[in-house]
Amino acid sequence: MAILKREETQTRSAVPTAPSAEKAAISILLQNYEVLDAAKWDADLFFEHANRALLSAAKECHNEGYKSDIFRLQAVLEEKGMIFDVGGYHGVTEAFTAYPTGDAVAALDFRKDLLKARRYRKAMAKLNESKDDIREMRADLNGIAQHLADSDEEQIGALSLKQQCTELLNELEKTTQPERFHTGITGLDEKLNGGFERGTLAVFASETSGGKSIALLQTALHGAINAKTGIIFSLEMSALQVICRLVASKSGWRCVSAYENPNKQHLAGIQNGIAEISALPITIHDQVSDIDTIESICRQQKRTGLDWIVVDYIQLCSPSADSKSETREQQVSEVVRRLKLMALHLNVCVLTASQLNDKGELRESRGIGHHADYVLHIDHANHPDSEIRLMKNRNGERHVSAPVLMQGGISRFVDRVKTK
Repeated sequence: MAILKREETQTRSAVPTAPSAEKAAISILLQNYEVLDAAKWDADLFFEHANRALLSAAKECHNEGYKSDIFRLQAVLEEKGMIFDVGGYHGVTEAFTAYPTGDAVAALDFRKDLLKARRYRKAMAKLNESKDDIREMRADLNGIAQHLADSDEEQIGALSLKQQCTELLNELEKTTQPERFHTGITGLDEKLNGGFERGTLAVFASETSGGKSIALLQTALHGAINAKTGIIFSLEMSALQVICRLVASKSGWRCVSAYENPNKQHLAGIQNGIAEISALPITIHDQVSDIDTIESICRQQKRTGLDWIVVDYIQLCSPSADSKSETREQQVSEVVRRLKLMALHLNVCVLTASQLNDKGELRESRGIGHHADYVLHIDHANHPDSEIRLMKNRNGERHVSAPVLMQGGISRFVDRVKTK
């Protein structure tokens, strides 16, 4: 019984072969001198190394003017140090006698099967080469883009300690409140000292269907209403679904189709919501899912103006094409780290979401909580006692909560008055 290493098993299953045709053809070739002489039998017709070794021995016998038999083949293979490549002396005997009734006609029929398998192998090899070229090209382009971006950042951000201290004094002397990104939930914004800051990464976390996307889009909507430009990367919903949620959140009317026969007031509310949403500085991408492309799009947009980014959600975002992360936890951590660096380098607020596991912990990676500046757990969104807990706040109070009520039909959270 042959024991294959894991990579060998994967290779065999992926490469087109014709094992039965190889076995029969090599048996006929070993027995029939005239068949070997009559047709062109190249070694690459055979996928199995043992069959190639047997063919080489048969050709050597033929070139020396001998008819190949079991003992002569064994001697040639032993002399060439290849006897164990074919399974030893028993392997030669087994291959020789595998197809005792074959002739030249049968051999040529089997050769057609071998030719077809070889064509498939060559086509697959070219396809794999193309994939490798594409991967290498993509990695090169990402490297160039990163180098150019780093160069720009070095020129912009390379300040001396004295210059940085001067900037700090200027910030401290400002009498106006620093720019914040509001969530639209008064109680939560108070806990956040006004909202999220630039250069930070905020993560809304909940169980499945727990209001993550609603919280993200509500915060994005308030940013856009305040004339802040943003991009939404929707990895779960289509752009049309995202727009419907934004319209509902803005207008207070659930998005419905004509066949649901909305009344005039409802229809007018939706139309007004669409008009207001269409004027906001928001771009929506629903065909992008890898962090390299997300970063590239954001860097380009920053040149003309970019204040906030939404990525919905972390677990659906793919790592870099040339990522060396082996485990799922490492891949998720890499994605979150890249989002945090985007927030810092582009001086924007990055909003994203994560699922919670059955234990109420951030799913698939502890790195989410490590890299994020804010982590907000949405608890029991569909329950009357729902709340958003501020589990991490790098620049302020944490382990505090804001009571909320999720209005799923119109895609928004509102403040909930606690009852005694």
